[in-house]
Amino acid sequence: MHNKSYKQLGQKEREKIYQLKQKGITNSDIAERLGRNKSTIGRELRRNQHLKLKQYLPDTAERKAGKRKARGRKIRYVVKQPVLKKKIIRLLKRGWSPDLIAGRLQRKRKPYLNQESIYQFIYSLEGRKQNMRQYLRRAHRIRRKKNGRRHWKDNRIPHRIDIEKRPVLVEKRRQFGHWEGDNIVYNRHRRALSTAVERKTRKVMIFRPRDLTAQAKARSTIRRYRAFPSEARRTMTYDNGLEAAAHETVTAAIGMKFYFAKTYASWQRGTNENRNGLVRFYLPRGVDLDTVSNARIRQVERLINNRPMKCLGYQTPNEAYKEEMNKLYQRSLRSNIKNFYPQVALVN
Repeated sequence: MHNKSYKQLGQKEREKIYQLKQKGITNSDIAERLGRNKSTIGRELRRNQHLKLKQYLPDTAERKAGKRKARGRKIRYVVKQPVLKKKIIRLLKRGWSPDLIAGRLQRKRKPYLNQESIYQFIYSLEGRKQNMRQYLRRAHRIRRKKNGRRHWKDNRIPHRIDIEKRPVLVEKRRQFGHWEGDNIVYNRHRRALSTAVERKTRKVMIFRPRDLTAQAKARSTIRRYRAFPSEARRTMTYDNGLEAAAHETVTAAIGMKFYFAKTYASWQRGTNENRNGLVRFYLPRGVDLDTVSNARIRQVERLINNRPMKCLGYQTPNEAYKEEMNKLYQRSLRSNIKNFYPQVALVN
């Protein structure tokens, strides 16, 4: 029969067990002296041995017991909260990591929940039955040179401006309106998606050029950015793929300046590479891009931009981007008011 008044062993009892065992006292006698069941003492000694010293130590036992208790409590907390569990499962399926889920809940001032609690749920019996592990992002292999797009020598891109000449403030992410761009290829390099990410807010845009030519890339870039305020489309940093060879066409049309990373230095466009990994999460490499609708591409874009980021204080890119655009709007409004109602100079 289960004893509802049962209490777990405490630090003082563990110290007493250690002292008695050092004197060679049997488990039965220790149990009698502490008013405990013999099986309780036996279980305590088996579960809490120091792994290296192969002996029972009270401090080690207390620490291990605390970890087990915390782990069990975290799992139960998720399992016993149907609304919370449902939300966690929905966000995991959306591609959010346990860290992002926990951080976002804290930002929204929801009941405290750390990422370890979510991992414990994922690997619990219930989580394994639902195969929740499949929704964790896995590391993507680095693209091999033989399978990747061919990177031509720098002189194949006319009037190429090296990344070393890019303003320092772009690197520091202090100013809004600086982007990184790339292509993600599908259908055995016959189709591609173009991606661009704003460096400060991590806002992602995905668009589908008509083909892989430089002119098609330039037209789709102009079409997407034309309506942006000039302060929101200052620069673009690209790799050395020939699809960006018509960069001067874009600059002439909308004023966006292009800079180019070093050959095979994808880390110089790390923000874009990271976001491309997320695009691949939703639209894997083997997908036939011809069967993917524009609505699905817009949906993937929304999913990524509504996914909170730790570097943004668990804001979403959409929220950070909206703040920056609001700042531009307010500055523009103040400037227009000032021009419409010029100050009258006082004449002495």
